[in-house]
Amino acid sequence: MRNRILAGLGVAALATVGVAAPATAVSPTTADIWVVHAVPGVEVDVYINGNLAIAGFDPTTVTPLVDVAPGNYVVDIVPAATPAAETITPGTGLFGTGAGGAAIAANTSYTLVAHPDADGDFVLTPFVNDLSAAGAGNASVTVRHTAEAPAVNVVALPSTTLFPNVVNGTGGTVSVPAGTYDIQVQVAGSDPVVVAIDAPDTALNAGTHYFLHAYGPVEGAYSIIPFTIGDAAAGIPAGSAGLVADDAAPVGGFAAAGAAALLALLAAAGVVIMRRRAAAER
Repeated sequence: MRNRILAGLGVAALATVGVAAPATAVSPTTADIWVVHAVPGVEVDVYINGNLAIAGFDPTTVTPLVDVAPGNYVVDIVPAATPAAETITPGTGLFGTGAGGAAIAANTSYTLVAHPDADGDFVLTPFVNDLSAAGAGNASVTVRHTAEAPAVNVVALPSTTLFPNVVNGTGGTVSVPAGTYDIQVQVAGSDPVVVAIDAPDTALNAGTHYFLHAYGPVEGAYSIIPFTIGDAAAGIPAGSAGLVADDAAPVGGFAAAGAAALLALLAAAGVVIMRRRAAAER
């Protein structure tokens, strides 16, 4: 499968999914941005202000950290092409920010998530990453509902509700004591409880910020796309996903992709391009 990733917008810092970046990394003069691809089954190309920024962006992939200047950016997402066009007219993508763009402020950490809304339409949702200190001995956990699904509750078993009634396109952050948790994402209001995602033995380390993005459905199943920012990254299971449909059997979830990629940094015309080619392309 074609697997070519480009990421751009200025000066980029290399990172990998699941490897922590320092929690204090945000510059007072620039912004930090991650991009998460949470649209199932659709490989896409991403354009920034009309210029190709990410080509062959696969579902479940998280880009490396990108450091950008503050300003207004028009983001367009289109189905992947071979080869991808180098430029398009800003605001003409399948979905994205629209021609008006999105304002990016300095000294702020963002995640841009491409995902389906509750009705299955594709949207791009910007989230501001809460990097405030979690407190001594604590981990910070951010959960985002970015799957095609109804409202959910996020529960630490046996019975602690961390996030109640989270609707698509929203999320929240909570500080919890470091440790290992059995986490479930449950359909809000279901009786008996319908488990959408089951993530047992989730290790949360002190001083680390965990960002968990609901993903799916893939063949009716849901899972988690994670990344971390902080001092000591721990393994976060993608989770196994149950079906929302009645009497359906659980199906294994998808792990976050892209951690093994080696990215080459090239600067050209103010846009940083990083390419990864699959062995099949060589």
